[in-house]
Amino acid sequence: MPRPRKCRKVCQMPTTKEFRPIGDAPCKSAVILTVDEYEAIRLIDKQGFSQEECSTYMQVARTTVQMIYNSARKKLADALVDGLSLRIEGGDYQLCDGSEEFCGCGGCRRHRWGCVQQNIMEDRKMRIAIPLDENKQDVCIVLARAPYFLFREDGKDAIVENPAAQAHEGAGVQVAQFLVDNGVNVLITVRCGQNAADVFKAAGMKIYKSANKAAADDLTALEDGKLSELTEFHGGFHGGR
Repeated sequence: MPRPRKCRKVCQMPTTKEFRPIGDAPCKSAVILTVDEYEAIRLIDKQGFSQEECSTYMQVARTTVQMIYNSARKKLADALVDGLSLRIEGGDYQLCDGSEEFCGCGGCRRHRWGCVQQNIMEDRKMRIAIPLDENKQDVCIVLARAPYFLFREDGKDAIVENPAAQAHEGAGVQVAQFLVDNGVNVLITVRCGQNAADVFKAAGMKIYKSANKAAADDLTALEDGKLSELTEFHGGFHGGR
């Protein structure tokens, strides 16, 4: 009897499962990319893993990963060059249950959150801050003048007033010091001034760019690994979002 194929571990299902070319010509038959082939592409081409590292995460031999990866690249080339639709479905895979303490592959929800936590500070508790508008629910566009801040730690939320909101000058540095003094090591904000950013960086704080109107949605996005780090800081401009 032929030896049964071992299921390949997959940490993340694709969010988009079908791609179609734009044009008036009728679509030809679609190229089918299996879920395990998608995972090999995600790990190697997106996450930058070697084939050996990929084989460890997918729990198969390196030669198997090489076969999966080569097949996936051939299918992607066929779809791009021949203008074919691409669908992601099927394959021999088993979705990760998150039972490992830490995965690091940027995949399943639990492991993405583990990556965020581990990359911040392993020896400190995670304390997240988000500037809030007057309604205490939406993210305030202006960090230094936010009426309130939402603090989250160990799944518990607290809303506190911003003591720098009414400052006549230097509000950015004042609010930065306020957050640092309160043990914040993760900040989610729409924008941030350079002076405040310097204080945050000196304290080892991670700064993420808000992507949602509601603070609760930003917290979920952070947990899901969907927020990008804020890398551009303004010198005093407070225009539209």
